[in-house]
Amino acid sequence: MHPKVNRINVVFLYAQDLAKLRPFYEKAFDLTEPLVDAKWWVEYGLGDGSHLALHQADAAHFEGANRLKNTVKFSVDVSDIEHFIKKLTNLGAVFHYGPRLEYGFYLAEFEDPEGNCVRLYQKVGNK
Repeated sequence: MHPKVNRINVVFLYAQDLAKLRPFYEKAFDLTEPLVDAKWWVEYGLGDGSHLALHQADAAHFEGANRLKNTVKFSVDVSDIEHFIKKLTNLGAVFHYGPRLEYGFYLAEFEDPEGNCVRLYQKVGNK
């Protein structure tokens, strides 16, 4: 058998204030029971085996960081992008664009309360 990469296991978002960022994502994506709920880190299962983790970081971690120009971005695959745009907007997220039609999918990008840029993705015809 040829060795292969299976999937991205977990995406970490480092938080300046985990206690404030955690309820935003729990409400935004209906996250309930975390897989890990530690003092500095909480991790949730999303869909078919991918994970989203929020991790408390110290102030030095963010020195000089420009989250709008972060070189790593990720998208969350959703079944109804309009639903999540409305829900996230009501939770205070600021959208940079979207939904816009790309190459067979819709894409929207938002900023969470700490300024992290996250994207929503919906394949055309996937409802």
